[in-house]
Amino acid sequence: MPKKLVQEASSYYPCLHYLQRCGGRAKLSQLNFIRDVIQKLVDTNLAKVRNTGAGFYLELEKKS
Repeated sequence: MPKKLVQEASSYYPCLHYLQRCGGRAKLSQLNFIRDVIQKLVDTNLAKVRNTGAGFYLELEKKS
């Protein structure tokens, strides 16, 4: 596996693991991850940002 791909995956893995432990979603304002990590999850279709009316949440994408 190319080194760059491993580094990218390892950079967003803690955030992905945190979301899995939180039931698949967390309030965006309470996350302590840098914007680039969250953006990488959204760009790779692993997560999405949803406005619920009570705030913005980062949610894991449902895989079918």
